[in-house]
Amino acid sequence: MTDAAEPTRASSSEAVYTPFPSFATWMRSFSMDERLFATFATRLSTAKDGADPESLREAIETATKWAAIDTGAIEGLYEVDRGFTFSVAATAAAWDNIHLAKNEQTERAIKDALEAYDFVLDAATRRTPISEMLIKTIHEIICRSQDEHSVVTAVGLQKQEMPKGEYKKHANSPFNIATETVHAYASVLDTPPEMARLIAELSSDEFASAHPVAQASYAHYAFVCIHPFADGNGRVSRALASIYLYRQPGVPLVIFADQKNLYIDALEAADVGQFGQFQQFIADATIDTIQSVVEQFRSSKANSEQDVQARLRDALVGPGGLPHDEVDSLARRLLAEFAAALEDACTAANLQAPLEVTVQSNVHYDPTALPEGYRPLGNRSSLILTVTSAEPAGARLEHYFAASVARPTTTGADLAIHDGSGMLVAEAFVRDLAPRLSSSLAYRLELTAARLVGELVSRTASAAADTLRQNGYL
Repeated sequence: MTDAAEPTRASSSEAVYTPFPSFATWMRSFSMDERLFATFATRLSTAKDGADPESLREAIETATKWAAIDTGAIEGLYEVDRGFTFSVAATAAAWDNIHLAKNEQTERAIKDALEAYDFVLDAATRRTPISEMLIKTIHEIICRSQDEHSVVTAVGLQKQEMPKGEYKKHANSPFNIATETVHAYASVLDTPPEMARLIAELSSDEFASAHPVAQASYAHYAFVCIHPFADGNGRVSRALASIYLYRQPGVPLVIFADQKNLYIDALEAADVGQFGQFQQFIADATIDTIQSVVEQFRSSKANSEQDVQARLRDALVGPGGLPHDEVDSLARRLLAEFAAALEDACTAANLQAPLEVTVQSNVHYDPTALPEGYRPLGNRSSLILTVTSAEPAGARLEHYFAASVARPTTTGADLAIHDGSGMLVAEAFVRDLAPRLSSSLAYRLELTAARLVGELVSRTASAAADTLRQNGYL
């Protein structure tokens, strides 16, 4: 269902196209937890309200770059990992020198994709009606630097010129050489009427009033069922879906290259009528993006301050939900991962005398306050982050952290890390830790740990200065 994973046939009479479902049929399988999604959408809205315009612009731009970088990697146009994606999206210098890490063709493809996402963001902001012309423009922009594509013909694999902004003139159903099977997309003759039918579905009152995840997932899936262009359909489908998510909650559809197998599995489930798996995949991807963008808001705000020790003051807070007793071990692992992130942040702080920062485990901590809707772990284990200042500037401040698990009726994340006052500082779902730690969660923990270390160092430095003033040193 993607656009460059396999070559396409120039003709395939044995393949039979299955028309994409109506939106009414799609909605009969729509069962995602809308309340959970609304919790995170509200969190993003609240973060926007508290952000200055520049921080808002930078956070959305960073998420858009994530989408633009990885959309081509999903199709095999080039290879990236999340480390590359995060680092390149983070700074203008890295973005302007992608060719040094990859090559010039990769840089052109990524920047074409970013221009396409900027185009769909503008369309979303202006509430531009979705039309065939708009979709053709997305294709023309996102494939601008692609000169050719691969086609399996009667005489073997051939390279053909890449038409841009034009519907296909030859069959493009992907041919699996290993299994000698063809996945049928719409024929050349069926493509115009099927695209007209898609636009009609996207323009219906029922579609306009639907949940944004239902809109995005349907527009994406129906489009790739048709596969109207010779190549580039996967990239266009993700940009098209982003229009609806840019409108609400306000982020693009970000699918990282390392999620490709889950992504393809969800699309293939939809091919056999199991639409819910793909709908949930889009919902999960959007929630993950919201969480990272919210943290990006706070980090951008902190980075604009002159005093590095005053960075990242706001902790990640919010409700949680949907726990089970067996996640206790994952909660302990979450605390251990957070401890490692704190230790890395302490090392990175590179404090000079008289300040010193340490992280220690503590088995005697009994929190008097918990986040609303959460229960403590049975072993009461915790962490202590301590910053001290040597005499005569004597000062010592401590910050306690413990892990907790959401109660059955709680809406939000499955697991949380909170401080001694019961305030949430980090959240995770079971899927973020099982079977392995997700890169997205590791990224959020890194940012959160850096913020908290910086905050405590700043407070300790202020207390030390007060001590010096009181004793006549200043």
